[in-house]
Amino acid sequence: MIFWALTFVVGFKYVCIVMSVSHHGEGGTFAMTSKILESSEQDGKPVGKTMRAAVTFLGMLGLALLAGDGCITPPVSVLGALNGIPLAISADAQVAIAVVVLLFVFLVQRRGSDFIGRIAGPVMIVWFAAIAALGIYNLFQHPGAAKLVAHGLNPSCLVSFWTQGRYRGADAWRSLAGVVLSVTGAEALYADLGHFGRGPISAAWFGLVYPCLVVQYMGQAASLCVNGRGVNNPFFQAVPREMLWPMTILAVFAAVIASQAMISGLFSLLAQAQAFKLVPRILVLHTNPDQQGQVYIPEANWALCIACLAMTIGFKSSDSLAGAYGITVTSTFLISSILLWTVMRRVWGWRMLPALLLTVPIAVVDAALWSANVLKIVDSGWVPVVISVCLCFLMHTYQWGRGREESVMARQLEAETSELQRQGAPVALATVATLPGLQAALDHSLLARTGKAAVFLTPYEWRVPRTLGALASLLGSLPQTIVLLSVSFEAVPFISDEHRAAFTALSSGVYSVVLYFGYAEPLVAGTRAVHKALARLAREHCDEHPGLRSLTTLDGENEASPMASREAGASAAELGAGGRGAAASGTTDLQGSTFVVSKVHYACFPDAKHGWWNRVRVAVYRFLVTNARSSIRFLGLEGEETVEISVVRFV
Repeated sequence: MIFWALTFVVGFKYVCIVMSVSHHGEGGTFAMTSKILESSEQDGKPVGKTMRAAVTFLGMLGLALLAGDGCITPPVSVLGALNGIPLAISADAQVAIAVVVLLFVFLVQRRGSDFIGRIAGPVMIVWFAAIAALGIYNLFQHPGAAKLVAHGLNPSCLVSFWTQGRYRGADAWRSLAGVVLSVTGAEALYADLGHFGRGPISAAWFGLVYPCLVVQYMGQAASLCVNGRGVNNPFFQAVPREMLWPMTILAVFAAVIASQAMISGLFSLLAQAQAFKLVPRILVLHTNPDQQGQVYIPEANWALCIACLAMTIGFKSSDSLAGAYGITVTSTFLISSILLWTVMRRVWGWRMLPALLLTVPIAVVDAALWSANVLKIVDSGWVPVVISVCLCFLMHTYQWGRGREESVMARQLEAETSELQRQGAPVALATVATLPGLQAALDHSLLARTGKAAVFLTPYEWRVPRTLGALASLLGSLPQTIVLLSVSFEAVPFISDEHRAAFTALSSGVYSVVLYFGYAEPLVAGTRAVHKALARLAREHCDEHPGLRSLTTLDGENEASPMASREAGASAAELGAGGRGAAASGTTDLQGSTFVVSKVHYACFPDAKHGWWNRVRVAVYRFLVTNARSSIRFLGLEGEETVEISVVRFV
């Protein structure tokens, strides 16, 4: 059954069919989700609200299940490799070695898949060649058993296994829980599509991995036919004694690389989830400018590291972890089959019968593997299931919270637009939300304008952030120069300086700026990318718009005095200092530019009835947003004159 599982599940389903579904080179359940949702826009057949929600939920559930599996795969791989140590060492010593190896795995992730691939490629070629040679050795050592094993590749033997003999029926079905261990990693293989591409993965599978695995499993089977006592550790039991140390060392290296593949696949899916706005803001570092799919996510890396170390210390052995292994993997298999059916029907335009003929056998095999592993929940399989359910709940809650927030913003926009359409009814500055509303409010406002310049961060170029109205209410004044800044990331590695910014000059000293960055351009404090882009833009337009002159020193050039480093609290006070004199003169202090960012606190509407479940979800959403990477860290504004203003948003 192992041979047919490798052939059908990995070779046929994933490598031949599922990997043909990619979204901008990316793989995984979110790639299928994206293809389904995008195809509806292209062919004019819109996806209904229910189907859109179902497809998106399947995508996030697939990510959650892969994350649950990712907490198990590295520990079980490393602990399993250490089983071959030809010394009598205690379980605690084995766990300590595994912890050191796992720490090394997560430490090298920041170097990227390209760097790791240069090391992994030769090592994995040696590994697969070694296990193939070991399999051939065992087949030649036991020629009689080898003939039986070769005969077992006949499909009729698979039928006989299920219908005849001592393991027929229910026992054959239960054995699928062990068979699934041979195909775990198939979903991570698909998720790694963006790191390596379909061609190299397919060539490596059919040209190297698949034949070597088949020969190795045949050798193990031949060895077990002669010596059944090695069933608890069949791989190392079939290794000649003089080769135990080399094979153990090689197995540890292979386990490290296999763990890295799972981790990098999880990074890819998390990056796609952020594009879907299913997770809070996280730092996604692109380790290879030529490959958008090669990413490193520090937060996810260290969270997964802690989870893997906890699993290793808690379970202590690969045998104990094997009981927790399989249910999340097979659940992911089922989800990919459901999404594959939808892709065939909606994206590829297949008719019902051909789609059924292809997906029904795949779904039957996936369901059989899944059902055999469900029983593991009562053992230790509940651990990855609980992890997956919690992660799925967090993602769904974040999606729900964003939906509620956007609906509130849409109502505010509609109300403000209606108010603007009525003559003589300017919008209140404290609640202004749109650019036309801001201009109308400033035109009718008697609010003092200071000589300071302020850069207000906003997620949408058309929306005025709440911090502007809050600052006006708090200080009773506004800066003479108001820059509404939004940042957009494009699907190219780098953006030239000529295409870096979009600049719009509005009335009343208000400017709208959109900065464009490529996916490979890190926005950290050391690069000062945002400051340099703003300073360059200000120098281009300061002759026509003198109010921008104070922004020209943001990149540290042409500074008039060493006063650039001041406390954020002092900057906030200066934003409200002065009065109409500065506004009347039209001048600004060269050191008078401050970044203003918001810290949003979410709460339920006080005048609405909310059940306990909604209150819980709002609290969870508030927790997720509060603990996400802040705008200050994300844009590299640490150490600058930055003011953070707290505002309350009801959802």
